[in-house]
Amino acid sequence: MFRSLLAPWQSHEDFAPTLPAINITGGGASDPSNSGERVAKQTMRDMIEDLKVSETVVAKTTLLQRIATLVREVPETKDAFRSSDGFLLLVHVLSTLSTTIGRRGSQSTRDVAACIKSVFTLASEALKGHAANLEFFEEFIGYSSLSDAVDPLVCNALTADVTLGCLLALSFGDLFLVEFFSSLRTKLPETEAMHIHFLEFAPGLASISLPGAFNVLWSFVLRTMNTDRALRLAVYRLLEHLTHSTHRNLAILSMQNILPHLFKSWKANMSSAGDDDKEHRILANILRRLFEMGASTQNSRDLLQSTAKQDGTVDADMFELLRSSAKSRWPQHFSLDGRSAFAMSSTEMKTLPAHGFTFMAWIWLERMPSEPHKLLSISFGPNEAVALSVGSNGALALRTRAVQKVEMLPKSKLTTSRWTHVTLVHHNHRSSHPSVCLFVDGVLTDSLQWAYPKFDNMSPATFMVGDDIAKVESSWCVASAYLLSVALDDDIPRFIHHLGPRYSDSFQDQTLIRFLTYEASTSLNMHIAAQGASLPENSQLKKAIRGDSIISDSSIIFRLVPQPHDKKYQIVTRGDVFTVCCQTLDLAVWKIGGAALLLRLVALAQTPHELSRALGVFSDCLRNSWQNSDDMERLHGYDVLANTLRARSHLINMTSFETLFEFLGLNFRSPDLSTVVNTIAYRAVALDFELWSKTSTDIQRAHLEHFAFLLRASRYRNFTIKMRLSKLGIVRKLLFAIQSTWYPQESISLVVNTLVLVAQSSFTAEEAIKPIVSYIAATLAEESRSSSSSSPRSTTSRGDLLRSSTRDKAEQVLEALVSMMRIPSLHSKLAGALPMPRICLLLLGSQPSTHTACQVLGMLGLTLKASLSSGKNFESAGGWGILRTVLPRVWDRSVHDAALDILPGRPGDRSDDDSGSPQMLPVFLFALYQGLSIGNNSAESDDAPSKDAIIWILDDLTKLHESSSSFRRVFRSQSTAQLLLDGLNIFSPMRQPPGVLDAKISVKLTHFGLLVAMGKHISASQKQQILDIVRPGAHLAQADTVRKASAHLEEWRKTILVSERKRFRQILLDLQEKRRRIASFEESVSASTTERDIWPHIARKRVWKLDETEGPHRVRLKMESLLEMLVQDSRSAGLEEASPALGSELLSLSQSELTSPNTVVVPSWTGEDDGQLAEEITEDKLRRVRHQLEPGDVIEAVSTVCRIAGVDSFLGMLIFGRTHLYMLEGLVENSEGEVIDAANAPEGLFLISGSAVDVRNSHRAQRWSLEQVSGFSDRMFLFQDVGFEIFFKDSRTLLVIFLDGSRRQAASQMLLSIALKTRTSDPSPSPGSIIPKSLLKSRSSTSAVEKELQLAQRRWQNRELSNFGYLSILNQSSGRTPNDATQYPVFPWVLNDYVSEVLDLSSPNVFRDLTKPMGALTAERREAAEARYANLSSVDEEPFHYGTHFSSSMIVCHFNIRMQPFTSMFKTLQGGDWDLPDRLFSDIRRAYSLASHDIRGDVRELIPEFFTCPEFLENSSNLDFGISQTTGERIHNVKLPAWAKGDPFLFIVMHRRVLESHYVSENLPAWIDLIWGCKQREVDSTNVFHPLSYEGAIDLDKITNDLERQATVGIIHNFGQTPKKLFTSPHPPRNLEGFLSLPVTITRGVPEDALALVRDSEPFKVVLDGAVSNISADLFDGKYGGVRPLPRGTIVLPSIGHEQIEWDQNASDRSLRLVSHGKVTQVIEQVALACAAFADQDTLVTGSGDNIVRVWRVNQGQVAPSSFVGASGRSRRHASSTLSMTHLLRGHTQRVACIATSRTWSVIVSGSEDGSAIVWDLNRGSYRHSIWHGNESPRAEVYLSAINESTGYIATCSASHLMLHTINARPIARLDPVRTPITSLAFHEREYSHLDILATGHDDGSITLWTWNADGTPAGMQAQWEFVEVRRMNSGEGASNIALGSVTALKFIGERLCAGYASGLTYMWSIPT
Repeated sequence: MFRSLLAPWQSHEDFAPTLPAINITGGGASDPSNSGERVAKQTMRDMIEDLKVSETVVAKTTLLQRIATLVREVPETKDAFRSSDGFLLLVHVLSTLSTTIGRRGSQSTRDVAACIKSVFTLASEALKGHAANLEFFEEFIGYSSLSDAVDPLVCNALTADVTLGCLLALSFGDLFLVEFFSSLRTKLPETEAMHIHFLEFAPGLASISLPGAFNVLWSFVLRTMNTDRALRLAVYRLLEHLTHSTHRNLAILSMQNILPHLFKSWKANMSSAGDDDKEHRILANILRRLFEMGASTQNSRDLLQSTAKQDGTVDADMFELLRSSAKSRWPQHFSLDGRSAFAMSSTEMKTLPAHGFTFMAWIWLERMPSEPHKLLSISFGPNEAVALSVGSNGALALRTRAVQKVEMLPKSKLTTSRWTHVTLVHHNHRSSHPSVCLFVDGVLTDSLQWAYPKFDNMSPATFMVGDDIAKVESSWCVASAYLLSVALDDDIPRFIHHLGPRYSDSFQDQTLIRFLTYEASTSLNMHIAAQGASLPENSQLKKAIRGDSIISDSSIIFRLVPQPHDKKYQIVTRGDVFTVCCQTLDLAVWKIGGAALLLRLVALAQTPHELSRALGVFSDCLRNSWQNSDDMERLHGYDVLANTLRARSHLINMTSFETLFEFLGLNFRSPDLSTVVNTIAYRAVALDFELWSKTSTDIQRAHLEHFAFLLRASRYRNFTIKMRLSKLGIVRKLLFAIQSTWYPQESISLVVNTLVLVAQSSFTAEEAIKPIVSYIAATLAEESRSSSSSSPRSTTSRGDLLRSSTRDKAEQVLEALVSMMRIPSLHSKLAGALPMPRICLLLLGSQPSTHTACQVLGMLGLTLKASLSSGKNFESAGGWGILRTVLPRVWDRSVHDAALDILPGRPGDRSDDDSGSPQMLPVFLFALYQGLSIGNNSAESDDAPSKDAIIWILDDLTKLHESSSSFRRVFRSQSTAQLLLDGLNIFSPMRQPPGVLDAKISVKLTHFGLLVAMGKHISASQKQQILDIVRPGAHLAQADTVRKASAHLEEWRKTILVSERKRFRQILLDLQEKRRRIASFEESVSASTTERDIWPHIARKRVWKLDETEGPHRVRLKMESLLEMLVQDSRSAGLEEASPALGSELLSLSQSELTSPNTVVVPSWTGEDDGQLAEEITEDKLRRVRHQLEPGDVIEAVSTVCRIAGVDSFLGMLIFGRTHLYMLEGLVENSEGEVIDAANAPEGLFLISGSAVDVRNSHRAQRWSLEQVSGFSDRMFLFQDVGFEIFFKDSRTLLVIFLDGSRRQAASQMLLSIALKTRTSDPSPSPGSIIPKSLLKSRSSTSAVEKELQLAQRRWQNRELSNFGYLSILNQSSGRTPNDATQYPVFPWVLNDYVSEVLDLSSPNVFRDLTKPMGALTAERREAAEARYANLSSVDEEPFHYGTHFSSSMIVCHFNIRMQPFTSMFKTLQGGDWDLPDRLFSDIRRAYSLASHDIRGDVRELIPEFFTCPEFLENSSNLDFGISQTTGERIHNVKLPAWAKGDPFLFIVMHRRVLESHYVSENLPAWIDLIWGCKQREVDSTNVFHPLSYEGAIDLDKITNDLERQATVGIIHNFGQTPKKLFTSPHPPRNLEGFLSLPVTITRGVPEDALALVRDSEPFKVVLDGAVSNISADLFDGKYGGVRPLPRGTIVLPSIGHEQIEWDQNASDRSLRLVSHGKVTQVIEQVALACAAFADQDTLVTGSGDNIVRVWRVNQGQVAPSSFVGASGRSRRHASSTLSMTHLLRGHTQRVACIATSRTWSVIVSGSEDGSAIVWDLNRGSYRHSIWHGNESPRAEVYLSAINESTGYIATCSASHLMLHTINARPIARLDPVRTPITSLAFHEREYSHLDILATGHDDGSITLWTWNADGTPAGMQAQWEFVEVRRMNSGEGASNIALGSVTALKFIGERLCAGYASGLTYMWSIPT
């Protein structure tokens, strides 16, 4: 019996392929002639045979021990053990032991334990070091067999510990571990004793040698761990040791799926206390290490989910674990231990590449090898050509055949525990440079001049990464390795190093730079900046940055990456190689939610600690992830982050600050390494001074001090200044922060110090000088104006306090400027930029403060000292005269000292006595004169120096006269001496008896006068006058000149003031606009939350509204979600909060000053140089909207419009750009062309009644490229020709009205030029459009429109157009549009029977009489209408039959009341509340009765929703409409007719069927005559409505009375408007012969004749090598006759047959390739494509293995567009298209398996392995709905999806279900497992079909046609839909005998079905005619 079991394994051995001879200890065969070995092998076979027949446990044990001894002593017997079925025998022995176990302590139990140990001892010995045995065991025996065998032993408590110990021993290859569990269990009461005892086993726990055995151990431990505490503690201690021991152990544990189980246990036991605390800590420690190694997406998702509690708070423990996980940096890699290597062979390569070669690898050493260890070797046969090795000290060594020695390279060193990039480049011909270059981390470390190895024996090449020969103790890892057949330039290794160890692709992406992180990009930029001009433009580095190819795919000899190997490389592993497929948290975050998830995580923080942790996770997940970084920029995430932090500024502590700024590039440990690595984030966060001003004082200081790190301490400061900060306008931002009230007064000095630091770093005119001087001048001038104009009563106002604060700030800045002037280099820059003498006067002003005067005098002194010409310029500007006028008023000690410094002869550091300005002395003397005059007259002394000041002046002048000859020479000037005479004369003793103080002044004055008189420089006459004290003459001869100079200065100050205030106002507006934009960015982040969100419990509730996107016939069917909480509310609050802080110091300017000419005019007297200060502040009136423009776009025209949506109206601006069209709401142009908020627009701007114009601060922005414009139509609004409706290719429309017809006309002309241009360049029609082109072109002639209408009529008559489609065209042609509720499309009531259980369409009685209007369907109503008409005629009023209309805004909202936005519109029309419950639309039967029979009812017709949209019949939002007074029931869903079986969807289907019925088709012309035709206003037809409802009845422009005009508008708006008349003669009938569902020209169709379908006898000529995956049906593709089968991984661009998208199905190549004419033109790497589909020729949608759906724009080679006005419509196209990504769609949790798209409905349906399909909106790139097939089991994977372009139905298929839904994911039908699995899907497409068809292909080659209905619903039950088989077409049908295989692709082409098969053949199924 047992021998029969062994037979299959023996046969496996017999037929097993011969294993290669691998020289490994214990492996391989030795010489068979050795007789001892033969004896040993025979002995082995004999003992195994004995073991097979042994029956007792003891006997088995004895034999096992003997065999183990033999194996240990003679390793060569291991092969004999394997070939004799030894391994299978061991498993068998284990499986039989459980039956012989006795009681605890019995001998039999001990025998079993001994036998178990013996089995595992032998297994361990047989496997140890023997690759062949290990491979055999794992492939043919398997660990699952081992698990099954020991399962009973583990389940028995008596043998559980020993069995688990044996498994542990087998895993580590150390038999000492057998007693591990049983021994530790005895130490349980004392955990410390257990810990000590554990250390005894630690040496044996070195490295897990058999991961499979450990996995078996773990599976058993997992079963009992929760209930067995002793086992649990032992396991935890074991895992803690392993996770902290070696990288290999940690990697193996990470791959064993241990983490989710431990994490689950940790979560479950988080509330434990007492003894479990230590256990909890150990477990947390293990989890931290496992998460740091990396975790699967699902494990990371679980961790992130657990971080947020149900109440929205954060779990602290989870946050700590998340923080640790975020530090993970491990890429996917190979772990190699000991003798292990990768070998690659090439039969084609017989010698080294002719042009040299390059080897590159990312290497991580856990420990240094014990002796030299090879990293790379290249051999040809037995000859080794090249060997690169690493020594025990980490130094690299090289040996080549050309140089037969090992060259040690001491500079090229590797370090442990760090990823290092090693590059070896060997050039063949390089005479001027070294031929061998070695790079470590991209930097050239060693170079050698060696000859290139040559070979002549033509042996095949063998490449080895690693070392499988040397007996070396080593443990190292490889992330990737490449061998290239080219020698790379010296700069390229640096670039490749910066791509990082995660990069593992083929360098084919044209935008490799996108894979650079911020830090890598900065480092590369630093290198390029350092190289400067020495790096030529054609260098490989610059080519790589530009996107040129640097490494061709053909030059890659091999690529070794930890993914499934490309078959062409033929890579085999040798030795102990373990693949570690770890995933870092940042990559998991990218898959789960991207940057939005990180931003939301920061927003969750509620405490400083939580915020610091959140910012840590945020920064770690961005720092090394280019994907998240790109996502962050795409979301404007840094602006959102700054906004989030601003709201949490009080939570920012020093840890948060340092974390954030380290992310930005600062290094707080080594400040000299600081720079800015992320300019975008730095601008948004670090330069948001408002944010940091709200933090604590310590943080404020730290934030301002960080500039010192960057600009002074850093060694990279020059790079930082030039390349990072130069364009950021930091000086202006700081000045704005100073101007605002953000910072407290005590912090202003810090801000000013920072201003000085930043200004000094870039002290240029534009960056620093002009902004600072302008700010000072404007602020001081304003203070001067304010103080001079302030009234006494306002002296204590808050404004004065603010002015005091403002003046103080400006004076601090002025003082800082003067301090900078003391640095000569800065002073020269300042003098070169501005006319400093005049600037001094400008800043001084007419009424300076003392401090200002001191600083200006200091500035003047420095200016005069620096330049000889400065004094002349100062004098020519009247400077000295102005000083004499101004300074005496503020003369105090500080001013006195400052002025004294300017005088000649002033003691100090002057080198010569002649320096100084003599002109300053008259200022002193004039101040002296003023002081003496005031003192003499005893007048008010505010405008003159005090008596103390007079004494200071006299004392210091006396000292100067005595000590300085240069000072004495000043008195040569007679005018100077005259001033002294004036003073002496005032204090003449003859004039006034002096007082005590006056006597002192008199003595000093007399003394000074005598000194001057006795000097030799004064004239004789003046000398005599002084002695005689003669009265002076006129001393103010120059007063007029001073007045003129002062006036000019005042004018200049005013000019600068206006300029600065405009600038301030612009900044203020920009800041407010930025806040609005950020709020919209935040809204987009919040909008990403759905029920599938990672934190669904804190996601905001979604409500639904009807989407404006239109399908065929302008049907609106899709629902879109709205967030219940409006972001606008918080946004408005934020702005209100910010405005006072910003505007509180908005300096008061008159309106005339602010609105003065936009360009500042500088007075001519100032000279050309002075104009440099007053910058031209040209006010950009469109500044507020420019940020909405697409990059590079330019505004061509702007118009204020009103967007109409239902009954709502939204003021906004329609902007025509060069490349795009924009609709911006909430903003309008005022009369001066300035953009203002719509709320501030004048009342009555647009004459709209019925609903108030919406002026809320919504600022919704929509944009379309001009190529998206497919057409437009002029539109009437309130019977005024002032509007138009634009149609876009993305199925959206826009209805706007203008202020008048002329503006509409101008806009129409612009649109016409766009339409002509796009029509020329793009001949393809709008997808899914049924509106004739001429009806979309506003300038088409009347005759052209009539021709198109006639064409539509003929198509309808010939049944090429359905009734619904034809009515839609008539509505469109007459100006009816879904955008305007007052002109909503009108459709007829078609039924009269709303009570029957079954609808009998063969009976005419069930139909409504279409020949009569609704008001005349009964005799009573007809008589009432005629009586009304007669009565009005009798009183000479214009008569009408009906006082109500068949269509109005109220009727539309009444029907659609349950569906937003009509719900809100209805309440608006009702004044804010519901109508009475009994008057609401609640019952279709009742509604028809009121409209057709009730004498008091209305005459309303229907709306299109009655035939298309079941949602309008359901109260899905659960609105409270009240209780009906008649029935007492709550008004909820609409009551349906009995034949609808309670199902709104069935009602819609049946109602549409009625509309397309024979009766309606026959009578529809009569109804058309009533609405649009010859009977539109016919009295005999009882069809006359109110006169104001007809076009042309009244001209609103002629009504001058505002009240009358408003009343008329209200009547038109609310009553309704009759459609434009289209026909003047009776409408012709429809051709009703044959099948009504088919056009007249087609006799047979699939729904009508499915049984007639037959397969063509011959397949398509195109036969594929593999399965047909897709069928392209393109009428433009002439090469393949319009139908082209495609293989897997290929799809063709629609209408461009020569271009296609390709991707590989294997995981080794994760790139997407765009191929044109067979040549690859674009490669996009790292997208891991799994499926793809085109929505149209401009849009590609892909699904990936990273769970993400991507939307791409196909840029079809357009040149940069010129202005469309008058431009030629032709545009040159490039040779091929390019792809650019537009949307990332996240929602799936597993790989995306299938994609279906529809441009007609603008939807994407993606199916995934997670068991769901998701419906996405294609235009907005947003989530809509989920369709669930089950949980994440293999059978639930949704692998097929399809969309019906006509109806929007969605089919999805998994192994368990075929499901059908509406476009809003409403379930229709479900089919459980069919006979054979479904392999393909396709809908039959027709504009309308009475029988919908879905075809399914199966794996047996058959095709099934299905339809669905609710015919089988039991009586009285709600409709139950089910699939019904129409026909099954077997693979055998047809003439072919070829094995076709499964049906892998299906596509209906008209009434034919094209089927592709797994065999590569394609057949057409058609109906014979």
